Amino acid sequence: MKDDTHDIAVLGSGPAALAIAAACARRGATVALIAPEPESAWQPNYCLWADELPPGMEGLIEHRWPEASVVTPSGSHLLSRSYAKLDTMGLQAFFWGPLRAAPARIIADRATRLDRRGSETWIQMDGGSTERARVVIDASGGGTPFVERAHRRAPAFQKAFGLMLWAPGHGFDPQRMVLMDFRAASADTGEPPSFLYVLPLGDDRLFVEETSLARRPAMSFDVLRQRLEVRLQTLGLAACERIGEEHCVIPMGLGLPVRGQPLVPFGAAAAMVHPASGYLISHVLRKAEPVAASIVEGLASGDGELATAAGNATLWPRAERALWEIYAFGLESLVGMSAIETGRFFDSFFQLPEQGWADFLAGTSSPSEVGSVMLRLFRNLPASVRWRLVRTSLSAGAAPLARSVLQPGAS
Repeated sequence: MKDDTHDIAVLGSGPAALAIAAACARRGATVALIAPEPESAWQPNYCLWADELPPGMEGLIEHRWPEASVVTPSGSHLLSRSYAKLDTMGLQAFFWGPLRAAPARIIADRATRLDRRGSETWIQMDGGSTERARVVIDASGGGTPFVERAHRRAPAFQKAFGLMLWAPGHGFDPQRMVLMDFRAASADTGEPPSFLYVLPLGDDRLFVEETSLARRPAMSFDVLRQRLEVRLQTLGLAACERIGEEHCVIPMGLGLPVRGQPLVPFGAAAAMVHPASGYLISHVLRKAEPVAASIVEGLASGDGELATAAGNATLWPRAERALWEIYAFGLESLVGMSAIETGRFFDSFFQLPEQGWADFLAGTSSPSEVGSVMLRLFRNLPASVRWRLVRTSLSAGAAPLARSVLQPGAS
């Protein structure tokens, strides 16, 4: 290997990119991080169920709520499961630590072309330079041009508009976050459905967000903003000082990466966004260490192609591919639901035993276990919602569900 060839080049600088780059650097690999603005500060709020945070990262929790609530037009559900907001700046610094110590090479440029030449990949940059690496990890997001996908179905989009408020006396219980409030903001804004998400950050600060769970095409930010403004008026919070604003667009249901390609996708580029919930950060944190370990162990053999194949096999083993296809069926069902159907669906979903809905959202069960949860949910749904699921299952887009459940060895 030539001295100017990196062990690993990581494309991107978001949480997925830094998580996998840091994990590789900790294992002694030489890492190049390539992104247009690699050290720009992250802005979003990153949240997850507290029990999904990997060991050793508990100190990154900025705020924890012992309970969460889900509200629909038909009633409310209290979830006795702890939810956590991570310290965004602390999370970014946590990943930069191993990269600074390595030290990794940080390249402020954009990759425009990847050429596999023998035992290494040549990475051509927008600025005209070229980098070389034995393994390329593409963590540059769902819009990457470098990842070949198993299908080209149009993604659905989760979209959200949020505000951080200085709101003394806001009235929300500081021990309970609102995961979803599906009640319409006003009588004329029920379609397409969206929900309110609330993080009470003590007695003074409040993060509120209007979210469209999954639509194709995406709901406009203008509609989400208008609905949130109506909610703030109703809650008596319209005059509160606005100390931050967040815009979020998440592609859901992207095709899984095909096997055998000469790079390792990671994060949204690898379709790791949960197709039925839109969550990504918990999957990134859970997968970064084992994927990095597989790649670095493969590199120890001196074979970049073996390392790439090992990373991909660890990222998407057969059972998890099957599982993601089942979730894709759930996504297709959610995309077309009306506000009334959506509320009835989540009423039934959160009436499942906690372990059932928790495992479904975590994405860590076997296909057969998730199939059992979905069957139980189906039996508890109102007839109108069951009929929608049947129509979805008969459509061409639901064929992967049958393949996943019936495929020998899928679980």
